[in-house]
Amino acid sequence: MNSKNIVTVSAFYKFVVLTSVQVTELIAKINSYGEELEILGLILLAQEGINATIAGSPDSIETFKTFLRAVPELSDLEFKDSTCEKVPFRRLAIQYREEIVTLNAGIGIPKVNKSSRLTPHEWNKFLQERRDELTLIDTRNDYEVVVGRFRGAIDPKIKQFNEFPEYVRKSNIPKDKPVLMYCTGGIRCEKAIEEMNNQGYHEVYQLDGGILKYLEECPDAEFDGECFVFDHRVAVDQHLRPTKKYLLCPHCGNPGTEQISCGYCEVGAVVCLNCLTEPTLQSCSKNCAYHLKLKAKKSLKLASLVAV
Repeated sequence: MNSKNIVTVSAFYKFVVLTSVQVTELIAKINSYGEELEILGLILLAQEGINATIAGSPDSIETFKTFLRAVPELSDLEFKDSTCEKVPFRRLAIQYREEIVTLNAGIGIPKVNKSSRLTPHEWNKFLQERRDELTLIDTRNDYEVVVGRFRGAIDPKIKQFNEFPEYVRKSNIPKDKPVLMYCTGGIRCEKAIEEMNNQGYHEVYQLDGGILKYLEECPDAEFDGECFVFDHRVAVDQHLRPTKKYLLCPHCGNPGTEQISCGYCEVGAVVCLNCLTEPTLQSCSKNCAYHLKLKAKKSLKLASLVAV
């Protein structure tokens, strides 16, 4: 990779109590400083903290980190970095949310329990020594799990994270045995552990730093496949490099690998397996799908007229 073309992508989050005034002030400062440094990405802020993935030149990202850590409430922020050649965002979006990760379970800021966090190497040791007795759960959405997961992990088949509490209630997961959970960067597990504790599970552990930290320290080990990320890289491989396998489906935004020739304009494209089953979605864009639907409606109308 040409050093002149290196883009640093940095993911981070922190649960911390912020007032509405602090959040508003942070948004203004981050927006101003981010634009000055030409930072792009998505930053979510709420009264429970911050959750973000940003991208920019290596120097700009380091300067932005220093700026964030100068905020007293964010002084101990931890960052998970990777690199690519193209900026995977089109703009800098800063959003004020009710929650920085939506569970709708009334948990608020999860209690910090360092003993429930396993480093990547501790995680490997736990899996190797107690695999037969533990339950391993992927807390991510179903379209993320398809791209890659830890060996033996349960896929809850949830469409969005706020379905997780109901999944646990119906799962019959043993409460007298250890439960290990993981997600992309760690944030969903923070709330997932609290939810499982509330439902009577008390030996629950999370992969500290999530899959991204794991692949940084233990590539080609217990995790199979690639890790879906919420930007235009789509996924990263075992060495945190942008995927060469997946593209974003133009219709649903999920990772796709199914190559097609657009049914309307005949341009080559890639869609996901689900959209492939719908004829009008065998197209390269929402615009072409719209025209295919119009064409299908006209064909049906003509067929009905001929039948009469």
